[in-house]
Amino acid sequence: MNDYNTLALLVDELWLKGKNRGDYFRAMKENIEKALKAWHKKRVNVKIESQRFLLRSETPFTEETLLGLKRLGGIFQVIPVREIPLDYDQLMDPILKELDAREDQNFTFKVETLRSFKKYPKNSMEINRHIGHLILEARPNLKVDVKNPDVMVKIRVLPEHFYVSTKTLMAPGGLPVGTNGHLVTMLSGGFDSPVASYLMSKRGCKQTFVFYYSYPFVGEEVKEKIEKLASVLGTYQAGSKLWIVPFGKLQKKIAKTCKENYRTILFRKFMVECTNKLAKRINADALLTGDSLGQVSSQTIGNISLIDEVSLMPIMRPLIGFNKKETIKLAKEIGTHDISVIPHDDACSMFAPKHPVIKPKNDYWHEYSKENDFSDELNNALDDAEVFDISVNGLLTSCQNH
Repeated sequence: MNDYNTLALLVDELWLKGKNRGDYFRAMKENIEKALKAWHKKRVNVKIESQRFLLRSETPFTEETLLGLKRLGGIFQVIPVREIPLDYDQLMDPILKELDAREDQNFTFKVETLRSFKKYPKNSMEINRHIGHLILEARPNLKVDVKNPDVMVKIRVLPEHFYVSTKTLMAPGGLPVGTNGHLVTMLSGGFDSPVASYLMSKRGCKQTFVFYYSYPFVGEEVKEKIEKLASVLGTYQAGSKLWIVPFGKLQKKIAKTCKENYRTILFRKFMVECTNKLAKRINADALLTGDSLGQVSSQTIGNISLIDEVSLMPIMRPLIGFNKKETIKLAKEIGTHDISVIPHDDACSMFAPKHPVIKPKNDYWHEYSKENDFSDELNNALDDAEVFDISVNGLLTSCQNH
């Protein structure tokens, strides 16, 4: 795909936005331009044409640019196209060039024409039949399959030119990031929270990531793993940040002062309290976690209910009904799986009770909360946090002012 100077980006739900459609298209264009600035260093003209984005570059788009664009929420498909003058006799050469570029030359195909320019003298069916016939004449080893072709030869007829394409890259769809609020995502080293982040990025949510770093009970490799995960997740949105909050001392303090079987849920309580404080600092709208109902002890209905009482902001849980296999499948698709499987120390596991509470008693929960106010410690932890800016091409740079 290294010789395409034109891309067509098809949108998804932006069609449904009625009078607000213009705002969504402007946000989508801004995200596209940010991605191009990061991935494609040459000048690109971005234009809205027939309710989709047309990108024309002075130089061919790279594989990296195509992959960067296909991660953007709101984009449904990225289609490399050949732009041809509106001269029917010029159609076949670029079509054969597309087909001949395939390694396997024994494939089936179908021609599909969309005639946006209704005044064009040939209708869609006439073009389909004639071009299909010419392809079979030129490449007799190929076969037509109208139901399940290996290659779809797409022709779009516009007032000034044809677009020809044979390749389509699927993108997340949904809404452009920045159109649906700001979340603080509680990131861990497992599969769940990165997948939850991806699901909400394609719902248009800007995200700030927070990781509670249990130093000195875990090593530097844990932090490095989180930075790698944040780097991948940052490519699905422009302008995210990562906060690495020191939590080890407070975690030890909680473990010493609470009943052993309440340790895990109380760790969670104070992480959520701290995340609320962070959300208030950066004017975020809600929290995001990778909770899946019943997956671990802290994610039973009883424990989730208590955590919801603690939070002053809504907590989004897009994986609440997911099975682990479903989450792992998505992790592989979005590029976080191979990072999540890297083994690392986990302070929560080190302090974990043998029998964590599943149905917590409200009396003890509220009594402990009343007697142990760690607000100062949480604020100090945020003040001491390491903060990184994440570019849309996944580069982390230290942010001094936060």
